[in-house]
Amino acid sequence: MKKIRWNPRLVTSLFITLLMCTLDCLAQEVIKGFVKDGNDEPLPGVSVAVKGATNVGTITNVDGKYSINAHKNDVLVFSYIGMVSQEVKVGNKTNINITLKEDVSSLDEIVVVGYGTQKRGSLTAAISTVSDKEILKAPTMGISNIIGARVAGISAVQASGQPGADNASLSIRGQSGIIYVIDGIRRSASDFNGLDPNEIESVSVLKDASAVAVYGLDANGAFIVTTKKGQTDKVTISYTGTVGISQNAEEQEWLDGPGYAYWYNKARLLQGDTEVFTVDMVRKMREGVDGWGNTNWYDKVYGTGVRQHHNISASGGSEKIRFFTSIGYLEEKGNIDKFKYRRMNLRSNIDAQLAKGLSLSLGVSGRIEKRDAPKFSADPDDWMNIPQQVCYALPYVQDTYEYNGKIYDVSTPTSGSPVAPIASIYDSGYNRSNQSYMQSNFSLKYDTPWLKGLSLKFQGAYDLVHGMTKQLTKPKEVMIMDLPNAATTTLTYHKDYSVLKDTPILSESASRAQEFTTQTSITYDNKFGDHSIGVLLLAETRERNSNNLGVTGTGLDFIQLDELNQITGFTKEGKEQPAIPSGSSSQTRVAGFVGRLNYNYADKYYLEASLRHDGSYLFGGMNKRWVTLPGLSLAWRINNEKWFHATWVDNLKLRAGIGKTATSGIQPFQWRNTMSTSPNSVVIGGASQTAIYPSVLGNPNLTWAQCLNYNIGVDVTLWNGLLGMELDAFYKYEYDKLSSVTGSHTPSMGGYYFSTANVNKADYKGFDVTFTHQNRIGSFSYGAKLIWSYAYGRWLKYAGDSENTPEYRRLTGKQIGSKMGFIAQGLFQSEEEIANSATMPDRPAYPGYIKYMDRNGDGIITVNQDQGYVGKSSRPTHTGSFNLFGNWKGFDFDILASWGLGSDVALTGVYTATGSSGIQSATAFTRPFYQNGNAPVYLVANSWTPENTNAEFPCLEINPRSLNNGLASTFWYRNGNYLRIKTAQIGYNFPKKWLSEAHISNLQVYMNGNNLLTFWKGDKRVDPETGGVGSYPIVRTYTLGLRVSF
Repeated sequence: MKKIRWNPRLVTSLFITLLMCTLDCLAQEVIKGFVKDGNDEPLPGVSVAVKGATNVGTITNVDGKYSINAHKNDVLVFSYIGMVSQEVKVGNKTNINITLKEDVSSLDEIVVVGYGTQKRGSLTAAISTVSDKEILKAPTMGISNIIGARVAGISAVQASGQPGADNASLSIRGQSGIIYVIDGIRRSASDFNGLDPNEIESVSVLKDASAVAVYGLDANGAFIVTTKKGQTDKVTISYTGTVGISQNAEEQEWLDGPGYAYWYNKARLLQGDTEVFTVDMVRKMREGVDGWGNTNWYDKVYGTGVRQHHNISASGGSEKIRFFTSIGYLEEKGNIDKFKYRRMNLRSNIDAQLAKGLSLSLGVSGRIEKRDAPKFSADPDDWMNIPQQVCYALPYVQDTYEYNGKIYDVSTPTSGSPVAPIASIYDSGYNRSNQSYMQSNFSLKYDTPWLKGLSLKFQGAYDLVHGMTKQLTKPKEVMIMDLPNAATTTLTYHKDYSVLKDTPILSESASRAQEFTTQTSITYDNKFGDHSIGVLLLAETRERNSNNLGVTGTGLDFIQLDELNQITGFTKEGKEQPAIPSGSSSQTRVAGFVGRLNYNYADKYYLEASLRHDGSYLFGGMNKRWVTLPGLSLAWRINNEKWFHATWVDNLKLRAGIGKTATSGIQPFQWRNTMSTSPNSVVIGGASQTAIYPSVLGNPNLTWAQCLNYNIGVDVTLWNGLLGMELDAFYKYEYDKLSSVTGSHTPSMGGYYFSTANVNKADYKGFDVTFTHQNRIGSFSYGAKLIWSYAYGRWLKYAGDSENTPEYRRLTGKQIGSKMGFIAQGLFQSEEEIANSATMPDRPAYPGYIKYMDRNGDGIITVNQDQGYVGKSSRPTHTGSFNLFGNWKGFDFDILASWGLGSDVALTGVYTATGSSGIQSATAFTRPFYQNGNAPVYLVANSWTPENTNAEFPCLEINPRSLNNGLASTFWYRNGNYLRIKTAQIGYNFPKKWLSEAHISNLQVYMNGNNLLTFWKGDKRVDPETGGVGSYPIVRTYTLGLRVSF
């Protein structure tokens, strides 16, 4: 055995080293403390480490507490995802307590983009995000209403308050054509608005073409929704519940019985007629005797609606499998009775790690939507809709009348059909729909072991929609009031059917649609020193098949047996009326290929280039069916340059991008000559035959409408997130827009000419900016967000403009959505003024009538020569919002005010209803006693009379001597600028130390409201957002809520 020889120097060195380590250990202290968030709540999972040391660290426990060994000269680093990291020197402290603030600048935040994700700091395009926290601050409503007011560049206009139809109409930088992507799959706007807010993790909004071009056909902008996933943690069960009420946001005041009598008599006197209503009649109205009454139909119809929403979710998992599941129920009962909407949502997301590098994601969701309404709708384009009946119903009657021992609803006559608002709600029949949606996502991803950063992925989706509608038209006997005269003492009524016919009509229809989507992709992401590269190659297919059928039958012997097998096929008079069937089917297919390259050098210089090649069956020929859509964007992170030394700047990035989008806008086979059939139109051989005839001459040159997009932007974050700004300016040039055209061929070619062509051109320009501020003062944390957007679209070429059309009647060069009308020059004050002014030959003017400008100077006023595009669009060009939020010792609040500027609201104008489209006429808001109905108080009180010549409205009269005043003109356009307190919420979060014994991790109670207050010059005549009359009013809601997690 070899003898070991000890080296004295080595032994000495080892001894000294051991002694130093011992002394070093003895010099360490145990540092303890806790970490809280901005709400003074414990923050578990915070990383606590010694700066510069490896493998020296810990994390806070569920109570936010930690313990770590450190020297006096060490620096502790506290970090948490989404929070601003803090560094604290130990010194002589043995207890260090920290409050972490939310990291507004969060450049490492993962943002969902088209077919992938990126870090916020790497974005080169105009992309905004909305988190689940922001979404849940608003009352339960359509997601479009929540998101639209919180993202710059989006214009959201709510046109109705009807349950199930109160979603906002969205445009993005002046254009429609927004697509909705949910968990990577393109879906519809109804799917987007049908989401339960508690299911959503985040929403990304892609605003410029360099970002959205990867989605191809019909995508001018994109909303990308990511639903919640399970986390590797213990199982968490959460419940959210709300109950609330709704009322009209803006109340209208209509004449009561005595008021109607006063103004009606005055109008008759001005017309040279005698009064109708006597003092005794007015007394009887107030007393409600002898058939007279004083019914406020507005209050009878518009009451208080009730809404409730409940959601239960569970999530959790391990490193191998994670899950999230949610079930929700929403019910809205309108403030007009019998309008009801119910929705049930179910979602389940499962993520599993099947093997090393192989992961599976499966998402299944479903929802059922049920809508109930009376036979008479609240659609402003529908005949005799209920809001219109409220305007026409006369107030000096009783609401019910007893006849032969039976109580009947009362109806009042108009110049057309009689109206009966109450009977129309409760006894006109019904309109019901039941829609069932099933959607599934499946994805399999493989991270290859042979090449770092290379992944293969397949994603597929199958969606199925079933729909059933049922409509019953139910005749109803009512007591129709007989119009009084000056000699009337007792107001009389006669029994008759209301506006509906005396024979029941039953319609039922069913529809079914299914859609298949596949995405096969290869991605490569890697980093080589300062160079980061990302590559995406993807192929996508979408196919949709649908069919529907329906039957309408006449006659029911028993109205209670409202089924198609009970249809008699005869009217009440015995006339045969066979059942009418209907049906159709359709199929659509789209294929696309995507390539994208991302490059980043040293987190300073960024590049993204993409290419989409899309094909659609809508166009003829291979050269027309396919379109190539490129996108290119660059960014420069200035604050990461070595020469940049402003330490107070967290982020300073310049961006620029260009891209192309394309839309179709045509119907299937519109490019081909098509034939139509006419059953039983000819008789051949003694038998009826179906004729086939040419119906439409196709245009084989139809192609995509294309739009070039240019965007420049800057992102700035200062003072560790204290102030942030995102500013973008854009210009879009759209060409080959589809338009109706006229023309003719020579007789040898039949003289026919196609009706559509790609000839129109337009452009859009504007900006959108977002300012953010977050701060903490003591235990009070607060933040603010200001967004402002401007988007102006104009026609560069409009096919409807002919060469000899006056400039003021041309749309070319004017705003998209401009209103046609006369230029009003006030009201005529005398016959002499009328004699010396241009007037309409077929619509004579009188004192108190509107005076129009003679634009072509020919001495007469005509619609075809003197009307022009003079009104702004009904959609604001400037939109924005201001959001203020904060919390203090468990209390939190959030207030959002939104506004719109640069629009016109038309009190009257051009009708849009089918069958009367383009007709110009007055409404109940512009002509007193319109259709011989009631009148709003403001209208008669401010009408022109010889004693009130400086009036706001034309002459007070019952039966106009001329239709001069009913035409569209600037007289009836109102400045649509408005400011609205859109949402407000206040809540209290119970301290976790109070809840721990009950195994409750979070408990919040809150109260919120929607459409709380509106400021605009139009007073309460019409809502500035709806921009029209005769629709279901926008409602104000008040809600109480509870959120609890276990």
